[in-house]
Amino acid sequence: MTILKQNGVLRDGALRRHGHDRPLDRREAGKAHADLRSRSAQPRTAVALAGLALLCTSAPFNTFAAEGASSHYLPGALGDIFLAVPPEPGLLAANMLWYQTGSTDVALIDGRVTLGIDLDLFLNLTSLTYTFERPVLGGRYTMGVAIPFGQAELDGALVGPLGGSIGFSDDSFDLSDIAFIPVQLSWSSGLWSFKLWESIVAPTGGYDTSGSDLANLGRNYWSFDTVGAVTWFNPDSRTEVSLAPGVMVNTENSATNYRTGTEFHMDFVANQFVSESFALGLRGYYYNQLTGDSGSGATLGDFKSESFGVGPGFVWIPKAGGGRLTVLGKWMHDLSAENRFESDYFTLTGAWQF
Repeated sequence: MTILKQNGVLRDGALRRHGHDRPLDRREAGKAHADLRSRSAQPRTAVALAGLALLCTSAPFNTFAAEGASSHYLPGALGDIFLAVPPEPGLLAANMLWYQTGSTDVALIDGRVTLGIDLDLFLNLTSLTYTFERPVLGGRYTMGVAIPFGQAELDGALVGPLGGSIGFSDDSFDLSDIAFIPVQLSWSSGLWSFKLWESIVAPTGGYDTSGSDLANLGRNYWSFDTVGAVTWFNPDSRTEVSLAPGVMVNTENSATNYRTGTEFHMDFVANQFVSESFALGLRGYYYNQLTGDSGSGATLGDFKSESFGVGPGFVWIPKAGGGRLTVLGKWMHDLSAENRFESDYFTLTGAWQF
């Protein structure tokens, strides 16, 4: 099957074509529907990269598995609309405010410590992408970076083999791990769009290697996340559905000798535009650790994690922004969580296409 480029760009009511674009089809959808797709798609990559910035952060804790009952993957991080639609050429920027609140209980065997942990994580995630106009492999080539920083707070109790407990509380304000996207390719054909990309998460965030701090914004290891996405958008019904599965491979944390196993994750998005500038929909994710944790620090042995969550979301494209500004928000609630923080997630994002 030949995968074609996205159609022309609608901006300020005018259709601008690129030499490599195919002629428009579905003319019967009309100018209003075409304008909706263009205006909605323009900030999508910035929003996605804001989400990808979340790949470089996670619920911070030093010891348990997937290490700290979390990883570089964060649920719903890949975006809120058009996960696979090719972005328009040029620079895009986004800023996401992220709040996660959750808890987990981890029981160690043979009289080792048991922890009950409450987490509050506040993050600001700034992302930049640049999409080149010249096609690569018949699609659009994008590269980018996402830089997160924020505040993490942990509270809990350490329980010893004799049943006694010691309460603890720790917090940290710091830079988190930065995500780089060296390659992202996207294509469009009719109502369908497709995207492939690779994210590299570098251990740039604050991390106390002495072990005296429990709350760290960095994770002290590299992650490599390979993601594919598909979007179906019908301009007649103004309905969108997107899926984005990915596999993340992690290196070992040299401070704890702990290696989180390979992780599978799936983000999904459904939106229904109730007007040309506003949509309501559903957000969700599924996470499953494919291989067990390893290394001398993995005292729980093969300790796999799994979780699933859903919630509502919205998309708003203010007319005052001329189609360049998009505001997005969501709330997701974990319906199940095994060996991970069972959490609620709240995000608010603003994205702008220059």
